[in-house]
Amino acid sequence: MFFLLLVPNLVMAQALIVPETNLKSRVVISPYAQAVPNDSYTFISVSHPSLDTAQTQIGVGLEVIGMTTLVNNAAGRAVIFTVDAGETHRVFVANVSHSSINSSIADSRTHLIFTVDSAQFGNIRAVGINENPASSTVVNGVRKFNNLSQLDFWGVVYIESSGTGFSMEFIGDAHDSTVGRNFGSSNLEGIARQSTGVARGIN
Repeated sequence: MFFLLLVPNLVMAQALIVPETNLKSRVVISPYAQAVPNDSYTFISVSHPSLDTAQTQIGVGLEVIGMTTLVNNAAGRAVIFTVDAGETHRVFVANVSHSSINSSIADSRTHLIFTVDSAQFGNIRAVGINENPASSTVVNGVRKFNNLSQLDFWGVVYIESSGTGFSMEFIGDAHDSTVGRNFGSSNLEGIARQSTGVARGIN
């Protein structure tokens, strides 16, 4: 009887330690994206540059925010994929009637999010799939992390009529990273062993 009274408390304690998906250790954002019929679309690449602090596979859920997608629910607004070391995945956000961005180009590394056929403006939010992104796994003496601060995100809003566009800024990926492993053995005077973490994404 005493054991049964403890079980609900154990279950609740386990549920409370799962990180929220809005924690900075799990999220990469870009403040602007668009898809306009006969005018423009958004292209995003996600690369695993094989940092020595990165696990060899990192799961990503990438979604558009503020746009009306063809299937206008959580599944229609997002794509979920795993990036292996050395790989680059491509994500296109385009209107469903686009003549060349369609299901024929989709493959294991090319993902499509279709919006309805009207001008759509919003932003991008990528979430790490790992439930505990601040934890590491030690491999051959090196701490390795499974979180989005180990990946490189790059993107562009492409204006088709002029063949130009403008680049997208991503906040929280490897470009925002601070000094990584072995910081404690640094010979730099006065800062040894004072790292704030492997990357800003997990601080």
